[in-house]
Amino acid sequence: MRLSCKAAALCLLLAALTLLCGCAASPMGETLYRLPKLPKEYESLEARIDELIQNGAEYAAPTSGGNLQSVQMVDLDGDGEEEALAFFRRAGDERPLKIYVFRAAEDSYEQYCVIEGTSNSIYSVNYVDLDGDGWREILAGIRGELDVQNLSVWSLSQSEPQRLLLTGYSRYAARDLDGDGRQDLVVLRSDEENYAVADDYFWNGTELALRSSMHLTSTVAELSRLTSGTLSDGESALFVTFVTQDGAAATDILTMGDGGLRSVKSSGDAGKVYHFLDLYPSDMNGDGVTEVPEPAPFTQPDPKAGVYYRVCWRQYDSEGRSAAVRETYQDAQSGWSLILPSDWGERVSLTRTGGTDGSAVTFSRVQGEETEPFLTIFAFTGVNRAQLAMRGGRILLARQAQVTYAAELYGGGMDMIDEQTLRESFGLDATEWTTGEN
Repeated sequence: MRLSCKAAALCLLLAALTLLCGCAASPMGETLYRLPKLPKEYESLEARIDELIQNGAEYAAPTSGGNLQSVQMVDLDGDGEEEALAFFRRAGDERPLKIYVFRAAEDSYEQYCVIEGTSNSIYSVNYVDLDGDGWREILAGIRGELDVQNLSVWSLSQSEPQRLLLTGYSRYAARDLDGDGRQDLVVLRSDEENYAVADDYFWNGTELALRSSMHLTSTVAELSRLTSGTLSDGESALFVTFVTQDGAAATDILTMGDGGLRSVKSSGDAGKVYHFLDLYPSDMNGDGVTEVPEPAPFTQPDPKAGVYYRVCWRQYDSEGRSAAVRETYQDAQSGWSLILPSDWGERVSLTRTGGTDGSAVTFSRVQGEETEPFLTIFAFTGVNRAQLAMRGGRILLARQAQVTYAAELYGGGMDMIDEQTLRESFGLDATEWTTGEN
């Protein structure tokens, strides 16, 4: 649980107010009216933090990643008791950035140590045991002058903080790539020509040592996302997605070989660069393996109809062999997707129209230079959306607060997809919510 003390106090206060609303008429009301108090150790922690603020410190919470609170509760040493880390900035100090670490001591919190830096802000923070000693190291992405980012790795297992690593970076990930039970640290950075380089660090018994470096095939400016995942033969891997200014996407897949990092799939392999649809590698079918999206255009006999894409989701193994596991159409504008039958392929074309009542996507069978519509999926958004969805025996697919989804199968379409398969294949796209990357 990573809540600030004030957030925890607020939760207690809300719970108390709820209790009061239900018990105001009770003869025991005066007893029940008493608000609960925070445990003494949290009162002690709040007092320590208030003292820092009174002495001129101001909160400096991380701005990206999954840990964004100004005060974070984390069990760093694995003893079952959470340490408190408070992120502050003290203007005018030679080292203005401060990370105060407090440890529980009976019924109070006492300052254990403080980490200081010359920067004014923290980009992200993470906690990972990299050296296998049971203590989680603090991985802090620091944003310095000219927006240069540095990664600092701190160990707190000694009485004073020990910095294990300081390096420039663009993205990083901690993952056990070699299967030895210990986390490897992969740092993506730029070289002198701004091309992306992956550095692999491991704990050699005395320090975080650089084991290998390898150039990736695109620039850091085009680096879009670093995703941890799993290959089809069970090996751990990192998926590096690049997106160019022209909207072309490519993926490098990195895993661990005998001497360090190696590439399973490179964005340069057989010229595999794809149109970017704001899709990233993910386990999209829930089988525990990461799939890579590889869009391909629908067949369009009429060039004026526009270009639309079906997405082939491919799994890769550690030798770079791939297998297509699913094809989908993703209608990002209206928030739905459809799993496409495997035999559609180039036999099907697509057109999309929109208006005041919503949008319609029509799938057609391609017959030479002619097309025959067999399925339309509607996303109705107007005030009459419920009535429109039921008109003419249309198939109701889903309802949301402002959108109703329906479909219409045409006479010859039943041999392309039936109603049951359509219902099972249709899905609503969950909006991806992310606090950013490390």
